[in-house]
This record gives sequence, C-alpha cells and structure tokens, in this order.
Amino acid sequence: MKKITVLVFVFFVISIAKTTAQCNLTETLTICDMTIIDGNTDGTPDGIINLYDAYNNLTGGSISSATGSWFDPNYNFALDENNGDLYLWDLDNSSEAIDDYQFQLIDPGSSCPGGVVITLNLILGPFSGYARPVLDIDDVNLEICDVGSYPENICVPLPDVDLFETLESLPSPHLNGQWIYNGNSPNFVSLSGSNLTVTIPYTPGPPLVDQETFELTYRVTGIPPCNSSMETTVNVSVTRQVFSGYPQNRRICELDIINGNYNADINLSDDEFLLLEDIEGVWLTDGYGQITTPNDPVININDVYQQIITNRGMRFGCEEVGFTYAVDQRSGVCGDMSSTVRFKIYEYLRPFSQRGVLEFCEDSITLPTSINLYDQLEFTTENGVLFDYFDNTHTDWVFVSGVSDLGLISNGASGYSSLGTINLTNAVPGTYVFEYVVYPEINCPSDNFIANDFSINRCVPTDNRTGFCSRETAQVVLTIHPKNYAGEDTSGLEFCETDSAIAAPLDLFTLLGTNGIDDPIYQGAEGRWIDISTGLPISNPYTLPEINNQQTFNFQYTTLSSNGCLDRASLSFTVYEEYQSGSGGTLDVCDAAASVDLFDSLTGSPNTTGTWTGPNGYVTTSHNAIFDPLTSDQGTYTYTVPDNVLCTGSQTTLNVVVHQSPNAGNDILGVACRSDLQIDLLNYLDSSADSGGTFLDLDTTNMLAGSILNVSQLTAGTYNFQYEIQGHVSCSLVTAMITIIVQEMTPASTVDQTFCASDGASILDLQATGGVDYNWYENIEDTTPLPINHVLEDGEDYFVAAIDDNNCESPRVSMVVTILPIDHVDCDDCIKDGISVNGDNLNDAFDLCNLPISFPNFQLEIFNRYGTIVYKGNQNTELFRGVSNVSSTMGKELPTGIYFYVFDPKDGKTKPFQGNLYLSR
Repeated sequence: MKKITVLVFVFFVISIAKTTAQCNLTETLTICDMTIIDGNTDGTPDGIINLYDAYNNLTGGSISSATGSWFDPNYNFALDENNGDLYLWDLDNSSEAIDDYQFQLIDPGSSCPGGVVITLNLILGPFSGYARPVLDIDDVNLEICDVGSYPENICVPLPDVDLFETLESLPSPHLNGQWIYNGNSPNFVSLSGSNLTVTIPYTPGPPLVDQETFELTYRVTGIPPCNSSMETTVNVSVTRQVFSGYPQNRRICELDIINGNYNADINLSDDEFLLLEDIEGVWLTDGYGQITTPNDPVININDVYQQIITNRGMRFGCEEVGFTYAVDQRSGVCGDMSSTVRFKIYEYLRPFSQRGVLEFCEDSITLPTSINLYDQLEFTTENGVLFDYFDNTHTDWVFVSGVSDLGLISNGASGYSSLGTINLTNAVPGTYVFEYVVYPEINCPSDNFIANDFSINRCVPTDNRTGFCSRETAQVVLTIHPKNYAGEDTSGLEFCETDSAIAAPLDLFTLLGTNGIDDPIYQGAEGRWIDISTGLPISNPYTLPEINNQQTFNFQYTTLSSNGCLDRASLSFTVYEEYQSGSGGTLDVCDAAASVDLFDSLTGSPNTTGTWTGPNGYVTTSHNAIFDPLTSDQGTYTYTVPDNVLCTGSQTTLNVVVHQSPNAGNDILGVACRSDLQIDLLNYLDSSADSGGTFLDLDTTNMLAGSILNVSQLTAGTYNFQYEIQGHVSCSLVTAMITIIVQEMTPASTVDQTFCASDGASILDLQATGGVDYNWYENIEDTTPLPINHVLEDGEDYFVAAIDDNNCESPRVSMVVTILPIDHVDCDDCIKDGISVNGDNLNDAFDLCNLPISFPNFQLEIFNRYGTIVYKGNQNTELFRGVSNVSSTMGKELPTGIYFYVFDPKDGKTKPFQGNLYLSR
C-alpha cells in the first residue's frame, strides 16, 4: 500500500493590537492546524474553540457573555452566538487574507458604533483532507463504473467522478484547493474543479475487464504564519460497463411473411438487428424454440409466425416477440446488461368488397327508410375464419360522390359508427358512392411498439415506420332509379253524366291529381290503366258506358320505368245518370189502330222514372200512358223525369194526331238518265196518291234513299220501286208500282291519289279522265256532288262520275285518297319556326299554312319556356301574334324568346305533334 504523507505545521500565534479607544478593539487569532483542536478536552479533536476564552487568552482580559455577544458578519454559519463556540471544521476554506474570517463582539449598551466593542480576526491554516483507506493492493482509494463508455456513445455525457469522494468527510478538506491529474493517459478526458471525466474503451477478448487507475493530487494554499500549502494524493480506478448493443426492432406485416419475404433464416447478430454489442455475451432461450444454444443467434420469422397461428389462430391481431442478448458484468463495480431485439408481427387486413348490386326505385315500397352500408360488404373467409372489421375507432366511412351524402357520418364527427347508416327518405334519384376504410390499427389498437433504428442517430433512435400493414378499402355503390310519375291517388269525384269534364273522349289524366312536385304525369308507352273491379286493362281516352241511375268507377294507373321502377295512382269517381225524357214530336195514329203506350213513342233513351200529363187533366203515376184512338183525346202530352243528385230533370211533349187510312195511287212507268244524278220518285206518283208514303227498292239497287233515287250509280236498265203509304204504323199499308228505265254512259277513269296534310287538298285537286266534266261524291249513293272546296280526308273513298255534253253522268268510279302525315319524308315542313312582331306587317303571325284546312277541328296550344300556357287557338281564333289570350295573361304582349307549341289535329286519327318557335320584337 502506498503511503500518503501529510505535513502539518501548527502555529498558535497570538498578536494583540492595542488601541487607545475602548470601541472596536481589534485582535488576531491564528490556528494553522485545526485538526488537533480538542475543544472539550476529551482527548478526541473536534475543531471547536470558544471566542470568549480565545480572546481572554490573547489579551489576558475577562470578557464574558455579560460583556456582549459574538457575531459573524460574513455569516459562515459556524458560530454559536449563544455561547461563542466557533466550529472550525465547518469553515469551508483556508484563509487567503487576514480578514477572511472576522468576528465582532456586540454590546448593545455601549456607545460604540453599531455596539461593536471588539473585532477578532481568525487566520485558518490550509487542510487538504485525509485520503480514504485504499481498497486493494493497487492503493486505490475509489472504484467507479464508467457507464457512459458505450461504443460510439455521443448522446449521453460521460459521467463525472467527484474526487472529494476519495477524501474522508471529517474533518472535511477546505474547498478552496485545486485538483491536479498526475498522468498522461489518452483515456483522461477532463478535470473541472473536483469533477474527473475519463472514458474506458472496449477491447474485445481477454482480459475481460476493461479498467484503468488515475492518480490525482488535491492542493490547498495558506497564508503566513501558516504553511503556504497542503496536498493529499489519491488513486481512482474506473471500470468500463459492459454493453449488450443497440437493439434494432422491426415491424413485420403478416402479408410479407405469407409472400415468402421471411422464409430464410436471419442472424440477430447482424447490425441490421443488433448494433455494436460486446462479443462476450450470450443469447437467451426464447418461447418459440429459435435460440437453441447461447451462441445461436439464428432465428426464422416464418417459423415463429406459424407457431403464433397455431397458438392464437388466424385472427391473432398482433404479436410481439423478443430475443435477448445478455452480457454479464466483469467486476463488482459495474452491472450486467442485456438487449432485446423485438419483432412485432401484425395481422394483415383481408380484402372485402360490395355484396352484389345495391339499387332501389324512387319512392317504392321496397325502398327502406335507411340502410347500413356495412351490411352491404362481403368479408373474406379463410379456412372457416371470417375476417370482418366492425370497429368505431379504426374505420371510416367516406362519401365519394353523389347528389348528397344521405346523412352519412364520417369518423371524427359525433355519432360515427362503422355501420355507416344512411337515410334514404326522400333520396334524390342518382348514383351514390361511399367508401369504407379500415386502418391496420384495428388489429392492434393499443400499440406502443417502437421500431428503434440506431443506424442513423445513436442519440435519438428513429422509429422505423416500415413494416406496417396497408389499410384496406372498398366502395359501396348505391343506385336509386327514378320512377315514371303516375300521379296521386284521387277519389271522391262526382259528375253528372252530361258534365263537360267527363265528355267523350274522357282523358282520365285530367281527373288524376298530382303533388305539384313530380309533375307532369308520365303518359308514355309504359303506362297502363286498369279497372280495379275486374283487373282488366282499359283504354285512355275512356268511353263511359251507359249510366243507369249512378255508377262508381275505380281505376288504377301504373307506370313502369326502364329500370323496373313501378308507380301507381288510383282514381275513383262517381257518375250520375241524367234522366232523359226522350224526344217527342208528333204521333200519328190510324183511326182504326189499336191502343198504344205513348212512352213507346218517345225516341232517344227516355228513363222510366217519369210521369205523364195531358189534355183535360190527364195524369199518370208512372211512365206508362195508354192512348186509345177511339176514346182518348188527341193533343199535347208531356212526359217529365225528376232530378238525380247532380243532374237536372227534363220533360218532353208528344203531340198525338189521329189520321184516316191513306191512298197510294196507280202504278206508273217513267224514264231517267244517269246524268239526272238523282230523281224524286214523288214526282212519278199518281196524282191521286197521298203524300207521306215511302218507297221500296224492289230490285235492291241500294240507290234509293227515301223518295230520292240515285240513278247515277245504276247501270242502264229497268228498275221497279213500290210506293207504300200509311198515316201511322198501325194503319194498313197501301202500295203502287213505279217502274223507272235508266240510261247510262261510259264511266270516268281515275286512280288512287296521295297528298300531304299540309297541302289542304280539296275536291278541286282530284284528277280523272273520260268526260267533259266530273262530279265527285263522298259515297257511291250520294245524290249531291261534293263542293269543289271540300277538304279531302285520309283513307277516304271518293266516287267520280263523268259528265257528257248533255249533262248526263256516267257510273261512279271509286278511288282512295291518302293524306301523308305532317312529318312524312315526302312532305315539306311548312310551319315557320319564328315570327317577328315588329310592325312591318311581315311574318307577324304564326302561320300554320294549310293545316287548318286539313284539320278544321284542330287545337293549338303555345307554352313559354317555363311550361306555362300563353295561347290557345282553333279555327275560330285569331292567329298567334305574340299576344297571350289565356285568362291569367289575357292581352299581354309576350317577351322575345323561345316558345313551344302543341298542334292537336282533333280528327280522331292523327296524333298531336309539337315544335318550337322563336318570337322576336
């Protein structure tokens, strides 16, 4: 053991400076070796002196606590002012000046300034302390572990050694000394005050303990009359802490293992996994059987993964595995150290997709008020394991596209749920796209794993963000198809059968109500009307059947869109019969006839709900009125029917006249030319014949109408007719034969002819040959030719007769007229597409060319661009000149712009057509 020699020089010098004044007397007390002071004289030094005694010993005086109290103006906290004891070992430093330690005796009752009657200066000699006992044969006073000497450790400051730990604490050394390093080791770093900084490098292999001893001296200076300095030399042994390396953790997505990226073994000693470790360590066994021996750093991640699947199942979520490398301590100063290389394996998200097509019809009974988008997803099943992802934290529903988000709540907003509920009430038709996002954290929600990467920065390792599994997404596409609006259920309508609102042809759409939003009602080919009571289809326009008293109609209109969307509206209305009194007139009764019921003489469709009144107070209680020609009074009889709810009753008069039997006259032979066209057989009767009879066509020529014979349609020859006359059907029939000889000429030649509807073609436009002139007839039996301005009709048969110079007609020849529709390719569009109402009298009216001629019953409606009708016209209406003629805007000049018209021919055959025109001013 090396000895530490401490030279102590003790001087006890007392000097007294006398002053003539009795205030602030100054004395100096010198103590060069405080370690030998034994204040209580028990044989053990304690470093305590009493200032009263010290002063009395210096001066020979006799001051005591009665004289005053000692005070330390420098507040060294070593003076007990109650008794004047001064604890020298509590003074921090040796004296470097005579007045470093100065104490005052205070007498509050004196007249001295501040009450200071004595000032005592203390000179304290230097003390460098006692070295602690050596620890081993190398004279080491202190052993420490260098825990900061890791390889390349630039992050944690090297630890400081407080050299005062090498010295005994009682008495403690003075603190105003200086520490000195006695050596030149490259491992010495610095010495700052009492703080020693060194580093011990790592040397692989024996010796296993990396250690070095450093010698240092502590020197404290003094002032005369004490020694100028005092020194103490110590030895400090520093041992390097073993280092198990920087573990480089790693995240692994299950899919990378499945894809074979981890089939090969890996060596944990590679810097990729463990960096800068001491080679003297061992690998500890693990729970997966990968580490088989202490020097076996080889593992297989795929094998570990298979064990996880076996133990926890395919939905393991996440699993952290670690492999520990341990290095034992080499001395009692330092400790063991271990590092764990950790891997975290994450279950990967299986793909999912929309389950089939999601589509509904607008406002249909199959359209739910809401749906959960999550229920529309189909999740992967592997080996019987379902990989579904219902979670309100690590998922999100995102609105991608569409008219609106249908109330979808995304993650981050209050009320979010992975159900993804959307509201379909009043949803606008269209395509909506939503996306379900599943984040990988769903499989490892409380993940505080950090993949330390020390390869770049040893101080602050980065978190290697690789290895995470990818998120998974799938879109759900919802289609809401529009319906063809069928209108609203309408009921409670009542009409009298003569009401114009249900006049034939009855358009049922005019009775069906709407909601004012989905208008107009669809009236296309996919619409169907049915009679609810029979389930059979009906046509629209609808023809009402004969009403008996009253009848309620229950219909349903159904539409079907191209996407199969169904819409229905019911229509219920009641029609009351308007009781008819029939048509009366004059009833001729033969004086020899039997009795008749006057009701049977009414024409039309009289109802049996009425009663009769007649001459001389005649009254019935029913519809029957029996008239006997022999006893009943002739005259006017009135038949009256009552009201029926909405319908008003009526009455009809029948004038009854009694007649005698008539005279038909003698048989007659007459001659007629076909050019006569028609002859009146009345002109051929015997002069004695009564008028009022009828003629029979005995040869069935079918050319006789009443007394008028259409000889123009007869071939040359002889024809027999019979004149029959009776005053009433009840009278006996009398007859006379009338024989007519007809002469004929050669027929005209003609062919079927075609015109356009816009031509307004008439009889004048027809062509024929073979005569000087021609007469045209609508029917072969007509007696009156058609006027030359008669408008031709499509598909109509016309008959032509040639006329010779004697104005005789030939037999009639038929031909067919074809009127091509307005939009036919062979016809020109003569309707103008605009009018200019600017006062120049040019193009001031919407000209329909010859269409009014072709369709005299036409109806024209003009609408503005908002669909509001501004004009209604027909054959009797002034042409459209840019002025409204409907009630809401009657007489208003319409603004410049595009207008739309609908032309309805109203001929029962031609469909309405529409177009547009431009109005300028």
